[in-house]
Amino acid sequence: MLELAVEIGCRFAINKGCHAPGQLEWHSYGANKAVKTGVTIHRVVNSWSTDELLEQTRP
Repeated sequence: MLELAVEIGCRFAINKGCHAPGQLEWHSYGANKAVKTGVTIHRVVNSWSTDELLEQTRP
């Protein structure tokens, strides 16, 4: 499913999903999955600056 989303040009947000010490190994899971699937940093919206977010959300 992620491969199809990449193919059709979707943007992504990567959530680390770890909130407790026993979950810290999850920290890199989302980023690693994105890299392996071909998601570039330019398509990860929570890596954008405030100015970039505002530019992309203007009508």
